[in-house]
Amino acid sequence: MTRKSGKDLILGAFDASNNGQVPIWFMRQAGRYLPEYMEIRKKSNFEERSQNPELATEITLQPMDRFDLDAAIIFSDILIPIYGMDRGLKIVPEKGPIIDNPIKSVNDVDSLRKTNSKEDFPYLPESIKLTRKQLGNNKALLGFAGAPFTLASYLIEGKSTRDALFTKAFAINHPESFSKLLNLLTEIVIDQLKSQIKSGADIVQLFDSWAGFLSEEQFSIWSFPYIQRIFSELQGFPTIFYARGSSHLFQLASSSGAKGVSIDTTMSLTKARSLSGNSLLLQGNLDPTYLLTKPKLVKESTLKILNEVRNLRTPHYIFNLARGIDRNSSIENVKTMVDTVKSYRMN
Repeated sequence: MTRKSGKDLILGAFDASNNGQVPIWFMRQAGRYLPEYMEIRKKSNFEERSQNPELATEITLQPMDRFDLDAAIIFSDILIPIYGMDRGLKIVPEKGPIIDNPIKSVNDVDSLRKTNSKEDFPYLPESIKLTRKQLGNNKALLGFAGAPFTLASYLIEGKSTRDALFTKAFAINHPESFSKLLNLLTEIVIDQLKSQIKSGADIVQLFDSWAGFLSEEQFSIWSFPYIQRIFSELQGFPTIFYARGSSHLFQLASSSGAKGVSIDTTMSLTKARSLSGNSLLLQGNLDPTYLLTKPKLVKESTLKILNEVRNLRTPHYIFNLARGIDRNSSIENVKTMVDTVKSYRMN
């Protein structure tokens, strides 16, 4: 069997033409588990790394130099569009995103400016262009953005959240203002994704990181209509939706207009396939905990997922982790996972 290029292989998963070969990339594959990234991190802050196209490209390509991955995902952050909103966003080492002036009132929403890629974060499409040039055409390149509800949560909570409590309270107390905020963020995200596509991204993934905190009813009001609008603007382009801890939302997510849905550990691929039919691309769902164990266990857990997918007799599948890779993952374990996938055949 002739081996396809990584780009052809991963794009083939969307139209079921991968000839039994399984494509692989994984979330946060450019980052803190790599010693070469940590060397760069010692000499720069996050803003410098993500807002300098040359540096962002170098970091994006680091895992591609180490592993036989089929796609690179641009080194960036879902909060990039918020920098231009003057809310005091900064990424603090070991703490994550901090917003000094979170949204607390209707007036705060009214005062927000609509940022755009051309004026406020031109470095992101430039990073895509430069990475596309250096990556070549044999590997795919992913762009990404945060979903409106998740972006709104950061703006209101002022940091990462364990329950989106203040966000949901704001939505209940000020439904019209919250809808206005979500519509503004939807327009920003559409522009952000289109600029990445125009600059050379082959696939885009939308991260609704905090959607799992919502009930099905809340998701249907505060997230679904907005992600549906985003995907409707990208019809015909390979798109993936990911929301951690959201198996209870899967049926809605699978009808959002995304071409694929990335599955975490809260639902099996077998159940996801039974609920979605055969046309939806599935991605996931190896628990990244295994990358903190031993190569033997990594191989066994990887093969278990691959065998499950083969038994489903569906070629619409991309191997990935259930969430971003942990910084303590060993290089040997990552290589074992990738090599196991690359040597596997569905038929």
